[in-house]
Amino acid sequence: MEDLQKIIQKSGTNLSLLDLEFKQIENLKDVLPLLVQFKNLKELNLHGNRLRQLPDDLSQLKNLEILDITNNMFENLQQVVHSLKTLPSLNHLEIALKSKEEEEFIIENLPQLVMLNQQAIKIEDQSEQQSDMQSERSGTGLEITLQQEDLEQMAMLHDSIKELRKEDEESEKQISSVFENSVKTIMKELQTKLAQKSPDHITNLTILKAKFNLSEVCFQLFIRYFKLTDKKLEQILTKLHDQHQQIFTDMSNVIMNVRDNQSIQSIQKKLLETNSGQSNQDKGTEQRLRQELQELQQYTREIEQENKAYLELLIKFGKGEKIQLNSVLNNQQKTEVQNIDNSSQFIQQNNNDKAIALNLIRPQQTQYASIQSKNNQLQSNVLVQAPQLVKMLTLKQFKDLIVEIYESKLKFDQKCSDSHLPRETMEQHMYTFLNQKYGLKSLILEWASCIINALKRYGNDDNDVAVFGKILRNECDEEFRFVQGQVKNTILELLKMYLRGKFPLKTNADIKEMMNQRVNSFIFQEEAEDIIKYMYNQEDSELILNKLKQYFIQPAKHVEKRMTREEQFQIVNEKDKSKIEFSIFQKVILDFQMKSHEKYLSKFILHFKQQDQDQNGIIDENEFRQLIADLNMGTNDFDIQRYLNKIDPYNNQQITFSQCVQLFSQEQAPGTNVPIIQKISVDSF
Repeated sequence: MEDLQKIIQKSGTNLSLLDLEFKQIENLKDVLPLLVQFKNLKELNLHGNRLRQLPDDLSQLKNLEILDITNNMFENLQQVVHSLKTLPSLNHLEIALKSKEEEEFIIENLPQLVMLNQQAIKIEDQSEQQSDMQSERSGTGLEITLQQEDLEQMAMLHDSIKELRKEDEESEKQISSVFENSVKTIMKELQTKLAQKSPDHITNLTILKAKFNLSEVCFQLFIRYFKLTDKKLEQILTKLHDQHQQIFTDMSNVIMNVRDNQSIQSIQKKLLETNSGQSNQDKGTEQRLRQELQELQQYTREIEQENKAYLELLIKFGKGEKIQLNSVLNNQQKTEVQNIDNSSQFIQQNNNDKAIALNLIRPQQTQYASIQSKNNQLQSNVLVQAPQLVKMLTLKQFKDLIVEIYESKLKFDQKCSDSHLPRETMEQHMYTFLNQKYGLKSLILEWASCIINALKRYGNDDNDVAVFGKILRNECDEEFRFVQGQVKNTILELLKMYLRGKFPLKTNADIKEMMNQRVNSFIFQEEAEDIIKYMYNQEDSELILNKLKQYFIQPAKHVEKRMTREEQFQIVNEKDKSKIEFSIFQKVILDFQMKSHEKYLSKFILHFKQQDQDQNGIIDENEFRQLIADLNMGTNDFDIQRYLNKIDPYNNQQITFSQCVQLFSQEQAPGTNVPIIQKISVDSF
């Protein structure tokens, strides 16, 4: 890579930080041999490149601690994490994540991380145990020790008492031998007890007893001295010694009993709290279950009534009779809706009528729904309603609803995975979402009609709406919405980079204000061209710029008049600067991205629809095997079984369009180094 080679030539390979932000790097394998030369490299910034995966082995970057790989185009998080595991010193990671589950996945698989996306990771260790031990130590108020100085002082005291007795040499040796043996016995017993790793208060008490026993040796020698010289004094010292010994023994017992009682009380308190909490939890659970049972019974009665009405409606459709909506609407709506005299306004063909009626009595995507039957267009999934009854959603309301459905889909997919259940299509989940939110079929059908009408109304004006519609119709995979989100972020990052380069003296607050002004109004032509040329190759850039030409607003001609110096400077500064609305600029790029993706998937969609006879976006194992055969890639039975283990591990016999696209984007075509989906788009098979 030329940029990295220039850095090596200019600064050498002793750098600890490398900034390779927005260098259009597509494959890190090509750069890795150069990166390895930086033996002291601790921080690497790869933000804003075009990486789709990381090399399997990065262990040669031994000292790398901080890595930023945000705003790239990674397709498989598992592969990225597997690669990051090979970095022995990595502790700070910046990476774009889509959900909380992905964050937990990274933390679980990279336990050495200290920081993830500027957030400290809480590492569970032995801190709680240490805290408990410290609290116990603080409870005693002391930390008792027995050091070499204590033994030396005790020996000096023993020698002083021995000098008082003035024994012969043999007696002195005997006394010294008794002292040494006593010290050895006491210290050996102390070491044995300390090795048991008792609580701090027990350890302190054990050390105190050892010190007491060492003093006891000297005390006994002292008493024996007075036994020979002064019987009366010997009796006094003996009584004093016995009382002192009893006080120490009682104090030791008190400490042990207090600690034991505290432990017992603590255990009893925890048991009471646990039992009380369990009792309250059981009562709360019982009450909640009773309430849910009542709601389900009420819901069942309402569904039975609706199904009866729909069955009557189906019979009338079968006989070709004209239908009055009054029979299927709520009582409040009966007074507002007139009979439909001309059924041709809403029903064009009798066959379509029967299909619509059949859709009314099928389950509207219960939590684990079976395969739906549907017509070619999404509109045939809902009840034909009078126009005045359909809610008119604003664009913002509809986009908020789309985001809500997306979030619900992610959570529901995770639940299905955890429960070993098949994944739903986006269309199926739309009905699951509406069913969970509203419950009654009349409301579900009404909101489904709102969604269909909003798709018609805003599909050509907003890219997010258009992508949602294509996902519903299985013309685009669900993961593509994340790609569009990444494109939006890249546009903003490139605009920020452009402004920083053009206005190097501006503060971050000023740059942010300039960003907000442009995002909410216009950006200049030179800014738009710079962003597009950076994001795309020359051919694509020219194509997008040609589409943007019709939207550029030319600067207005100023009427010649006397102007202030400030007005003259502003005119000169903005002379010949064309501009374009940021929203239009972004939409053109997103539309280009969407159409390119459509073209990329077009051949695969044709193959998939040939197997998906009922056009519901779901195929079974036999259809999947036939799909592989139609693609004619030379895949053997072992590869097919491996694909099935990934895409349908629990043999649910339900494989969605998006799952197929995701699988074939990750798996390489046999005998090649390109993904299957890419080979399909290039070859005609």
